This record gives sequence, C-alpha cells and structure tokens, in this order.
Amino acid sequence: MSKKAIYLMLTLSALFWGATFNLVEYTVRYLSPPAGGAMRYSIAAVLMLVVLAFRGRATLDILRRNWRPLLVMTVVGVVIFNVLLFFGLRYTSPTNGALIQATNPLITALIAGVCYGERISRGHKIGTLVSFSGVAVLILGSSIQRLEAPNLGDLLCIGATTCLALYSILGGRYLKGSTPIVTTGITTVLGCVGLWAVASQVTPKPTPSVLAGLPAGVYWALAFVGVLATVLAYIFWNYGVSHIGIADTAVFFHLVPVFTVLASFVLGQPVTLLQIGAGIVVTLGVFISSRVAHAPAPDPDPEPDPEPDPDPEAAAV
Repeated sequence: MSKKAIYLMLTLSALFWGATFNLVEYTVRYLSPPAGGAMRYSIAAVLMLVVLAFRGRATLDILRRNWRPLLVMTVVGVVIFNVLLFFGLRYTSPTNGALIQATNPLITALIAGVCYGERISRGHKIGTLVSFSGVAVLILGSSIQRLEAPNLGDLLCIGATTCLALYSILGGRYLKGSTPIVTTGITTVLGCVGLWAVASQVTPKPTPSVLAGLPAGVYWALAFVGVLATVLAYIFWNYGVSHIGIADTAVFFHLVPVFTVLASFVLGQPVTLLQIGAGIVVTLGVFISSRVAHAPAPDPDPEPDPEPDPDPEAAAV
C-alpha cells in the first residue's frame, strides 16, 4: 500500500476521533454516561468478537497469560475512561474535551517517567510545559474572569485522558505476546460487560422502554462512534504504526482537535477565541515534544583510523 493511502487512513482516524466528542456530547442528552459508553462498546464488541474468532486458540492463550493486566487495563482504560469522558462532555464543550485529549501523548510520557523511571527528554519537558499551559488557560481562563471554580467537565476530561495514558503504559509494560488487535478486542469485549454493569446502577437505566424512546439520531451517533471511532480508527492507526512507524503516525493525532472544531462549526456549536488560542498552544506543545523526541540521533563520532603499523625495520632496530 502506498504512503498516500496510509496517510489517508490516518487522517480518517483523526476525523473519526475528532467527531466523537461532538457525537458523545449529543448522546448524553438522552442517555446516562455509562449507558452511552455501554451501547458504544456493544456495537464495537460485536465486530471485535468476529475478529477474535478468526484467531481462535491464540486469543485464549493470550487471555490466559495476561488476564491480570488485561483486566486492569479494561477497568481503567475502558470503563473508567468512558464514564469520565461521557460525564465530562455533559458539562463541557466538545472542543474543550478534544483539546484536553490532545495532551494524551505528553501525559503518557510524564507518567512513564515519574512512575517507571523512563527518560524524559528535554523536548518532552518543554512540550509538556507549553501544552499544559494551554490547557490551564483553557480551563482557568473563563472561570477566573467569572470568579468561579473550574468547569467540572474539563476536570473529568483530564481524568479520562490520564486513564487512557495508564491504559497505554500498562499494555506496553505488562502484556506479553499479545498484538494490538487482540488487546483491543479483549479489552473491548470485557469493557462492554463492565460498562453495562455500571449502567444498570445509574439513573436513567437503559431499560427497553428508555431505549425504544430514543431519537434515531442517537443510534446513528452511537453507530458512528462504535464502528468508525472504536474499531476502524484503531485498525487504521495500528496499520500506520506498523508501516510508517510511531513517530510519523503520532503526528496525525494533532488533527483530532482540528476536526472537532470543524465539526462544531458545522453543527452550529460556538467556538470561542480562548479555545482557538488554547488549541494553538496545545498543538504547539505536542508538536515540539514529538519533533524533538523523535529527531534522529546524531551520528556517533567516527572511530579514529588505526595507527599504522610501525616500520618493520625500525621495530627490528
């Protein structure tokens, strides 16, 4: 497959993820946040079960060897993440949620450095400082002007982003012999069960009568998020990582908040100058971090030429 086709796939992944924030904000008007996440993952789980079925025994072997980290990843990166994200987008705008989510690569590097002693480059430190300053302006700017507490939705979105970072770190450090598709499939199926368990305890409960009364647009939004943003986008993303590398693939993550803002314009949702300015700062920070962190290492100093053998006649003397 050509690079142009891969770039198109990665752009579509960013588009699907960017539109997710607007669609989730729409669904939580009619469903409780856990119910919205449960229905999203129900659609994705059906598709992933088909994928896992083709792998048969290999999937069961991976699950048997890694059930502990997979269970923790499911609870943190699927159940808690979706509950926080869906609750957060009930109280904040899709643009704010996407901009906060854009700091995920930096939060991942920061947690890995603090908790596991992984080296944090100077570029990561500078990029993290710049990007987090943009998020701080985004969260605190309007609240300081109004002399009120920060928006609860923004804080919940920060928690969701942190959970997603922990999901990535746990998978990278503790999973043995798994593949991205199998890991995604298992955590999706287990996460679907967990989200339904939580949804059954939160009012309004997703009873058949409640689900039957939902507008058709809610089902279309959940289908988009479940199929395109939860399954297809991850397949495209993993394909990009395997063919052009992590560094080149990660650049496309910068497009997520851009597509969220464009979707907000299309849907008639307001986008403020503060959000645009914070978005520029956040994107700049992520760009600095990724460019410096993945810059090719300088060539090592060439080894000095070996000294010439001494003159045989002089050695004999």
